[in-house]
Amino acid sequence: MRNIAFYGGNAICELGPVSDVVLFFDCVEILVVSARPDLDWSVLTDKLYRRYIDVDFLPVARARMSDVKAAFADIQSSAVEWNEAMLGNPSKTILNPTLGTLADVYARYFEFFEHCAASSSSFHETWGYQVPIRTIVSDMPAMIVASDRPLAEHDALLPDEKPFWLR
Repeated sequence: MRNIAFYGGNAICELGPVSDVVLFFDCVEILVVSARPDLDWSVLTDKLYRRYIDVDFLPVARARMSDVKAAFADIQSSAVEWNEAMLGNPSKTILNPTLGTLADVYARYFEFFEHCAASSSSFHETWGYQVPIRTIVSDMPAMIVASDRPLAEHDALLPDEKPFWLR
């Protein structure tokens, strides 16, 4: 089982297994993006999911993640069809779908995203060097490869290609 993390600045915050992170992005797409098509969600649905968020996009990324958190606070966790194979199996999920809302279920994601955003911003301000936020595999040695992957490789991904953390 591979674990996934948000990585930005000097912070690596582990989210959990691949299936949990995929479900998060699916919930964003299905429950939030489709309900608010007037907003540009690509900073999350493309940049965070598939590529990276550099410091120039941090303000809009923080705003969109805040929008997701607010939307998730209004959605009961029972609105999601939880995969029975995942539930009660710590090797498949660390989520707790018995919590009241999706904001409760994914509270760590919002906290970790903000931590990585602050770290990325601080890193840039302090050293003048950019370490953008990425979603990466957090297991060793794959994490070393992921953290060292040139941003140009992320930029070269086609819209139908899986992000590196899903390969």
